Parts: sequence; C-alpha cells; structure tokens
Amino acid sequence: MTAVFEDKVIVTTEKTKYETKITKGKHHWIADEPADKEGTDLGPMPTELLASSLGACTSITIRMYADRKGYALDSVSVQVTIDKRSPEDHKFIREVILKGNLKPEERERLHSVANACPVHKILSGKIEIETTLMP
Repeated sequence: MTAVFEDKVIVTTEKTKYETKITKGKHHWIADEPADKEGTDLGPMPTELLASSLGACTSITIRMYADRKGYALDSVSVQVTIDKRSPEDHKFIREVILKGNLKPEERERLHSVANACPVHKILSGKIEIETTLMP
C-alpha cells in the first residue's frame, strides 16, 4: 500500500455480492448485506457499522474519563439503534449501561460525557460529503 493511503480507510467491493472488504492500516474487517437482500451475510450492514462506531466511541470515551477520574466503573455497555423516520430523517437511540460502585453524581457525569465522544460530535454537527471519481 502506498503512503497516499496511510490515513484512509479503503473499502472494496468486488463481484461477490455484497461482501465488502474494509482496510485501515493493519486492520481488516467486512461489511455486507443479509441474505434476504442478496448479500452473503459475512459482516454487518453499513448502517450497523455506523451505529457500532457511535457505540464504540461512546463506550471508550466513558471508560477513558472514568479511568482518569478514578471512578469505580467495572464496565460500560452501549446499545445503539437507528430509528429511520423517513428517508431523510433518522434518530440514533443510545442506551448506556454502567456497572460498578458509582455515586449518583459520577453516573450523571458519565452520562454527560457520552455526548462528548468524537463520533457523537460528528453525527450531531454539520456533515458535508465530497465525492471525487478517480481516473
């Protein structure tokens, strides 16, 4: 892989419906469509990957904050669903489960920290997508 692609996520779909290979540096994963949508069901759908990005970022952000503050957080679990209200209107529903011997004020602080995760900020901010068809 050339240096041009070092900071990029590379996504490739070939002839196998709709198995899509995703690469970022040394990491590799798959996106796909379920069999009922003619996919091979080898990985999550792109919308599920989007939801998982929000969940993972939220969980990591809460864990980092709790560790820095010395909170007795044993685990954090985040469940994310996307409510598709219309083709242009979507709502992310995020449920955060905190386990550990936390004080009420620590739980409340971790609740507010969830909104500080970078993916939450991206999804709730202005989004612009520029597409270039390469030669």
